[in-house]
Amino acid sequence: MVTTRRQFLKTTTTAAALATPFLMDCSRSKPPNIVLFFSDELSPDFLSCYGGNISTPNIDKLAFKGMLFTHAYTTAPMCTPSRYSLLSGRYAGRCKHPTFMRNFPTDVPYSIAWNTYLDPSVPTIARRLSTHGYFTGAVGKWHVGEFPKDLAVPQLDPDADPTDPQVDRELRRHQNVIAAQVKKDAGFDEAINISWDNFDAFPVKALRYHNFPWINQGCVKFLEKAAERREPFFLYAATTAVHGPAHHDMFNHDLSYTPGGFDSDVLNYMPSPEIKSELKKHPSWMSHKLAGMACLDHHVGLVMESLEKLDLMDNTIVIFLADHNVEPGKATVYEKGNRIPMIIRRPGHTVAGSRCDALVQSIDIFPSLLEAAGIRYDNDLDGKSMLPLWQNPDDKIHKTLYLESGFTRAITDGRYKYIAFRPPKRTVEEMKSGETQFAPNHLNIFKQAHSQIALESYPHYFDIDQLYDLETDPYELHNLVRNPKYNEILKELQQALSKKLETFKHPFDLECDDFLNSDKYRKLAANTRAIGTDYISWLPRDHGEIVWPPDSR
Repeated sequence: MVTTRRQFLKTTTTAAALATPFLMDCSRSKPPNIVLFFSDELSPDFLSCYGGNISTPNIDKLAFKGMLFTHAYTTAPMCTPSRYSLLSGRYAGRCKHPTFMRNFPTDVPYSIAWNTYLDPSVPTIARRLSTHGYFTGAVGKWHVGEFPKDLAVPQLDPDADPTDPQVDRELRRHQNVIAAQVKKDAGFDEAINISWDNFDAFPVKALRYHNFPWINQGCVKFLEKAAERREPFFLYAATTAVHGPAHHDMFNHDLSYTPGGFDSDVLNYMPSPEIKSELKKHPSWMSHKLAGMACLDHHVGLVMESLEKLDLMDNTIVIFLADHNVEPGKATVYEKGNRIPMIIRRPGHTVAGSRCDALVQSIDIFPSLLEAAGIRYDNDLDGKSMLPLWQNPDDKIHKTLYLESGFTRAITDGRYKYIAFRPPKRTVEEMKSGETQFAPNHLNIFKQAHSQIALESYPHYFDIDQLYDLETDPYELHNLVRNPKYNEILKELQQALSKKLETFKHPFDLECDDFLNSDKYRKLAANTRAIGTDYISWLPRDHGEIVWPPDSR
């Protein structure tokens, strides 16, 4: 039975219980099925199995029967590049999409933002699995594509009424077109109930709300079709929690009206109606986060229940992870932007209830799934197979991890992290000449909302070189670059980053202009901080403020 009743209390599942080892029968004769849960903008500490105080029983159950990773990272802390990396097995900086290459020719540094798209030339995980007999499907949020200029996308009136039969027909046409584009761009056999972007960006204003039941329905329909085909399958289930818009607003709408047209069957996939009344017991500023987590946990439980009903569970790899973390680290290479939850369950291969402290990254999913499916792959993937960790969580597959966001690049060995911020030369010249009175944020996008939140929270945000001891300074508040005690560590990480940067076609010069260490630059940085920010309306906040570090409240 799917757990839908929400109590929003700290789970009784303990770390000791999760650590109880239990190894299931390893015998397998068929290629494994794969379900990949990909949540949106989620911090590990939102989950009770990671020590959070919101009850997530279905995700906890997955952790109890699988392996929980404590040092999992994305490659880039934003929706589009993180999705590019997961589906391609490559860093977003490898993107060769025409729009990306037009904006960043190979003779200039690139900026990683919401700009790295998939196209039919990319050998995605779906494309690779499909060519080896897998039935593949994508459901939910996409946000990693660009409509070709010659694509006839139905133009929806922002003020259209979804109850109008003509509008309903246009919505169905619109959904068919974007689903076809997802299949073309990424090689999926099926694309069901697709949200091309975030729900609050949908063309029709009346439908700008989360519709979790619609996503749930798409997942169950795909699984039912996969069971009938009796082929190995891959389900990419990309939900929208806990990104905006406000999750609790979902309960104020008739969810039969979906981005794909009216469908009363969607209501059969609703989470518990008790969620709405339960929210009244908590401060209003918590509603978005609590409602989103309730919907996400119900989603996981519903899909897992479907696997059980269809007798698919025993030979299915289930992976749960997020695209990136949340503010104030979003759009930065700080830990709060890049550390993500990751749970993997493969009966007979992962030790039930185990934890793995090894460094892993979202790009490791691609080679891991190919190896698990018995499919050979080239060494041109950036990720490494995690299969050794599934059998032995004390093993290691990475010495360091590489991160990128905007015009920053970073490398971490798990204990220390080095960050290099190099604004574009043109921007540096503008600061020198007085053409601008503001230092750029890491994305070089003036007043970019996530960046403004970050630069208010991190005292060394504008420092060109940064070094942090993540063990003693997990919130990255104390830059150790100028501390001679850490010279050797700094040198080692700089060399490791330099070696990684040599593998990219675009340059990124670790040498920097002396101006970026001047008092004038620091004054311009102060000007940028003084701008402040209009906090994102749906962002979970503590009485209207982001508290950072979190233990300073």
